[in-house]
Amino acid sequence: MAEFCLDCWNKINHTRLTEEDVILDEELDLCEECGEMKPTIIKFGKRKKKFFSRFRSSPKAPSRGRSCPPRAD
Repeated sequence: MAEFCLDCWNKINHTRLTEEDVILDEELDLCEECGEMKPTIIKFGKRKKKFFSRFRSSPKAPSRGRSCPPRAD
């Protein structure tokens, strides 16, 4: 798989992604476009921390200990 830094990815694909839009590798790696050691893109999308915090305290979701309400026949 090709590994590109964020700057080169935006240049190649004519996009304006930011560090908020992608997940970058924590270790430096060789970018295949510019040939410099930079953090490369691992995955596209928001960080998991933001994703999971959205669902932590959802008022609509029932807690695990409750059962369904009794049926009215």
